Amino acid sequence: MSEKAGKTEPARVYLLKGDDDYRKSRELERLLDTLVSNEFIDFDLEHLEGDAATSDRIMAGLSVPPFGSARRVVLVKYANKIHPDEQAKLASRLDKIPSTGCLVLVNPAAEKSNGKPKRGSEITGELSKAVRKVGQVLTFGAEGRRESTVNARQLAQELFSAAGKKIDSNALKFFIERVGFDSAVVYSEARKLIDYAGDSEKITQHDISAVTSETPEEKVFKLIDAVAAGNRASALVFLNELFETGTSPDADAPRTLATLARQFRLIWQMKMLMDVGVRSYAKNDVPQEVKAELPSNPNILEVLTRQSWQADRLITQAQRFSRRSLARCFNAIARADAMLKGAEGNVNDPKLVMELLIIDLLGGPRR
Repeated sequence: MSEKAGKTEPARVYLLKGDDDYRKSRELERLLDTLVSNEFIDFDLEHLEGDAATSDRIMAGLSVPPFGSARRVVLVKYANKIHPDEQAKLASRLDKIPSTGCLVLVNPAAEKSNGKPKRGSEITGELSKAVRKVGQVLTFGAEGRRESTVNARQLAQELFSAAGKKIDSNALKFFIERVGFDSAVVYSEARKLIDYAGDSEKITQHDISAVTSETPEEKVFKLIDAVAAGNRASALVFLNELFETGTSPDADAPRTLATLARQFRLIWQMKMLMDVGVRSYAKNDVPQEVKAELPSNPNILEVLTRQSWQADRLITQAQRFSRRSLARCFNAIARADAMLKGAEGNVNDPKLVMELLIIDLLGGPRR
């Protein structure tokens, strides 16, 4: 998570960055609790927003001696919004921060396009490099699949233990598979489980199934399993569940279709990897010529890096579909997309379009 994490003395400057805003906010709270006394918070903590922060104003705030705390802290949220010229000036002055001052820069989760941060959604490289030189960069949410799993499990276990609840390893694994790795989701779903358990000391898999919200991807997994098994009734039930958790059919249908299309693309990629003998899905273990054939969005290796638990499911689903049946499914999805856009057919009900898609997906042999 952190660079120069072995330091015990507070650094003169911290940069909190990465995609996991929940863990970022927890670390910010911990930092401020360490650096600023609650009794003197009005004197020793100065809040700034990035678009209003200048190098001069930040350095002036840091030059004020603390009134009764360990450090006089200047906190800059949305640090990426600081004007680039001011970021350059600040980068050249970080080594002049007095020992009684501490600058905390918070960069929210970067907006991304094609998997890369958009321009202006992160602080400049010059400022980031300067922070690394004199302080600490704390990154949240850039971990590999193992560390992401460990972090999510640790957070959930801490929340359950703090509430006096016990959960065995299988139930904890099921909980993480159910809700994913996003810390904010783990927190909210764990709180719901704790409230649901009431006076009971133990949280079970039954509790988790009853309380936690399945992700749309989880429902789509079940829908595709039903399609692969030729079970029209179950497939339509899962489709209805996707609509029930949405806001309106006009918005739900395109979103559901996109999720379905994404999942079938992942199944196709898994089938391709299996056909060429790939058994390990770590990026470094996959031959370069195979990686070159994979699309960028969604990219199965990227997905499995974040959600390794999906591998077994994708393998099972890839075994249930032939290349011919997958091609038929892609054609059915393309027809449904054209119908939703009004370019094909005369069906105006978006939910009916999706129901017709399910019937279309089930048509013909799957092998």
